[in-house]
Amino acid sequence: MGVSGRVAVVTGAASGQGRATSLRLAGEGALVAALDVDAGGLASLVDEISDTGVRCRGLEVDVSDAGAVAAAFAEIEADLGRAYVLAAAAAIYPPGVLSHLRDPDETARIFDVNLMGVVHCASAATRQMIEEGRGGRIILWSSIGAGAVIAGHAAYCAGKAGIEGLGRALAAELGPYGITVNTIAPGAIDTPMLSDTPPDPAYYEVLPAGRAGAPEEVAHLVSYLCSDASGFMTGAVLALDGGLSGVNGAVRPDV
Repeated sequence: MGVSGRVAVVTGAASGQGRATSLRLAGEGALVAALDVDAGGLASLVDEISDTGVRCRGLEVDVSDAGAVAAAFAEIEADLGRAYVLAAAAAIYPPGVLSHLRDPDETARIFDVNLMGVVHCASAATRQMIEEGRGGRIILWSSIGAGAVIAGHAAYCAGKAGIEGLGRALAAELGPYGITVNTIAPGAIDTPMLSDTPPDPAYYEVLPAGRAGAPEEVAHLVSYLCSDASGFMTGAVLALDGGLSGVNGAVRPDV
């Protein structure tokens, strides 16, 4: 059955990887609940999906607000039904600042959105999945930053490392309910976030793929993790980074 006719909740849905994921799952027949703080981007996404004849509900939600998340999931259940998929792509990546110089409120905001926002959404989705009794698919977003040094982004890296630990723990907790939990760890993906904080050009010189990834490539992996075929995969952290995690800083040869 896959996702056809089932409810997929996507956070960070207004742009980038979240938008591509929403479009991909809608194309497979999912009823999409799209969450983001960007009202304009949400409206555009809802129009694009609705034009294909698939139902899509856009909700302007700050995932760091536990009460707002709970209210959004209640609206989703009333309008579309209980969640079967959670694709938790929402994150922020402010410009780099050395950790001791970053404003404490901004550091707290990074953790609130990137880690606690995922906790809030996963908890709300899990309750619905267990109540529905049909299992479910939870996909979290980590980053190469969880296991590699990105100077100036200590809070971001720490939050993403927390996501990987969260994903493994949730997989153990939720397995008995037929819910799988897997984590994607992307490298540089061609999104507005990347445009705002581009990597050093040397990044692409050591990257085996030699380019940034496309959001649609991430969405393709999400699609697999949501499918019936992925039922034996849970607790995994899947690098989608153009090979960066395997080169250990080796320079790409000019051959």
